[in-house]
Amino acid sequence: MSSPLCVLIVEDDFLIRACLTEFLHDDGVTVLEAESCAEAFSYLRSEAVIDVMITDISLPDGNGKSLSRAARTDRPDLPVIFTTGYSAGADGLAGELRSRDRVISKPYPLATVLRLLHEVTQTAA
Repeated sequence: MSSPLCVLIVEDDFLIRACLTEFLHDDGVTVLEAESCAEAFSYLRSEAVIDVMITDISLPDGNGKSLSRAARTDRPDLPVIFTTGYSAGADGLAGELRSRDRVISKPYPLATVLRLLHEVTQTAA
């Protein structure tokens, strides 16, 4: 039996983070939660197995773009799902996205996140 998918959620909005975490837990996904870049870095620098990172583009102590770049120093194949509440936020990712990365605008249906998780983990690296 394979181990469950492990997702790092980086989201400063508590309600969004809690709702997404509960939804993914209910689907059997292991979730690591971070409300800031600093907290996310502690997970990314650890030995934790992280299959996918879901990160808000705009965070209080940085941004998802810089976070993903830094994460890929040690985890070059890490797929990232970027979330944004701003239409201009997605535009700023031009040239940053890799083949397994995705962008989703808030508010988003939780089922869409699950679909994207399956998409990015099924695509060959």
